[in-house]
Amino acid sequence: MTGGVLVALLCLGCATDQKAKASPEERAKLFVEAANAALMEGDPTGALQYLKTAEDLDSDLPELHFTRAIAFHAKKDLPSALISIKQALKLAPEDSSILNAHGKLMLDAGKFKEAEKSLLKAAKDPTFRDAFRSYTSLGIANYRQGKFAQARSYLDQAIQENPPGACIAYYYKGHIDLKEARFSEATENYDRATQKFCAGFSDAHYALGIAYERDKQFEKARKKYLDVQQNFPKTKAAEQAMERLTRLP
Repeated sequence: MTGGVLVALLCLGCATDQKAKASPEERAKLFVEAANAALMEGDPTGALQYLKTAEDLDSDLPELHFTRAIAFHAKKDLPSALISIKQALKLAPEDSSILNAHGKLMLDAGKFKEAEKSLLKAAKDPTFRDAFRSYTSLGIANYRQGKFAQARSYLDQAIQENPPGACIAYYYKGHIDLKEARFSEATENYDRATQKFCAGFSDAHYALGIAYERDKQFEKARKKYLDVQQNFPKTKAAEQAMERLTRLP
């Protein structure tokens, strides 16, 4: 047990030592904090265990169901994640973080209409620091529906909101450019999706290789595929890069 989980439980212990001066709601929130810390440490199962205790204390906390949705999503259990995020949204229909998560999960489920409704509401909240994430998801939703002009508009808004963190927005702009045979623009956007905070985005590095290949810049494509193999070994991107490397002229 490390970090935030230990801190949260120590705080809970303090409350217990004070003869339960903390209310059930306050104690439940401490367990939610412990669950969030467990998620940060890559332990969604542990997070769900903390959340079960929190629910026994107070089942009406929106953040409890929000965190549970994230934990289920981390375990790749989308149906359970959807149930939890819908409950969170029912309890806090104006919370932009919950709206954003609801929209993202609906997007993952292919329910574009429901996704866009929540994402637009979150994106338009001037106090929501992660509005760029909502705009990015709106761009992805429109891209998957073949609405490339609208998708590009949302992705541009995401980039405007947070240029350094807009890795995925640049990545999907590259997808649109590639589909429209705008190879120069595609390589530019994929390259931006690999810079600074985005340097570990293996799929973007691989996509940049494809863009070079489609533009018949075979030597650049070869170099990029080799870079992917070297820097991201034992990943799907590395396997795909190797396969394409063997087919280059």
